[in-house]
Amino acid sequence: MAPFLFYNGGKGMIDLETLFRWKGELHVKGKNDEPILVDGKPLVLYQRVVGDADIAVARTNALKASRKLRAELRDKKSDSYFALVPDYTSMDESVIQNAVLLAESMDFRRGAREGIQNPKVPKEPKSDASIEDQEKYMTALEDYNKEIEKRTSTLFNDIIDKRRKELTKLSRDQLEDLFVTSITDSLCRAEMLRIFNFWCAYLGTFSDEKMAKRAFRNYANFDNSSTELKNMIASNYMALEIGGEDLKN
Repeated sequence: MAPFLFYNGGKGMIDLETLFRWKGELHVKGKNDEPILVDGKPLVLYQRVVGDADIAVARTNALKASRKLRAELRDKKSDSYFALVPDYTSMDESVIQNAVLLAESMDFRRGAREGIQNPKVPKEPKSDASIEDQEKYMTALEDYNKEIEKRTSTLFNDIIDKRRKELTKLSRDQLEDLFVTSITDSLCRAEMLRIFNFWCAYLGTFSDEKMAKRAFRNYANFDNSSTELKNMIASNYMALEIGGEDLKN
């Protein structure tokens, strides 16, 4: 059966059978960018983007890590709290307010995007439209996206201003509680993303070209490897996923 192909905006034909099977090789290197040798041969690992089942495993373990860290950060006597939560007792109230606003801004931005009234979507020209009509459509589409961004930014700034006024009315204790909560949320979000990426990289990395044998016996084996190696593997894996963005261009 012939592969199903589609045209990718002037970049050639893409085989849909491999659309979600992004693959790559990682030539492991050490200091001074020298290859790591195993049995006298350069060490090469093989990677592919994981599927839904592995993503679910990665997400579950990322949530467990986030939950564990959150519990530790709620204990003011824990090592994690001492190491990760800044000493806010001597901070100026305006600094605490800004920190809270920064931590909340991601949700505010999302709320602003969902809260605006979208402008009218430009009508896409027919397949046999003239080049000039296609150019006009492209311009209208760019203007449409700019208008969405403008409306989102306006509403976002209004939300931020309103929230800032609310924060100025809070007591010092209330501000500090909000600060700790926002820092905790931010740290847990970062931890979840870190562990999710590491799990995906672990599950998508193999020692053989046929990708039948994972490069690490288990996640603990991967996690106990050097920080440099883990970051190298995760970065190379993320590059495979980013490659899929080419389809949108």
